[in-house]
Amino acid sequence: MLERKRSYKGFHVALFAPEAIEQGTPNGRVQISARDDDMGIRFTPDWPQPPATLQEAEDWLFAYAAGIIDCELAGGFGIDLRHE
Repeated sequence: MLERKRSYKGFHVALFAPEAIEQGTPNGRVQISARDDDMGIRFTPDWPQPPATLQEAEDWLFAYAAGIIDCELAGGFGIDLRHE
């Protein structure tokens, strides 16, 4: 499994993308951590349509993580990433 670390708006985003993705099964993982890495959230996508390439999988996982962070910073999900 390929691991990439990025940051977005001060949060750490770790992407774990498998080399092969199967339709309809959980594959890969994204972990979003607060600035001090104390707390965070993790999700595993269930791919309704497998990405064509590993880069496409990474791009999708990062975009999804960025969306979660944006929604949370706007007061959306109640995950409260700002204080964890």
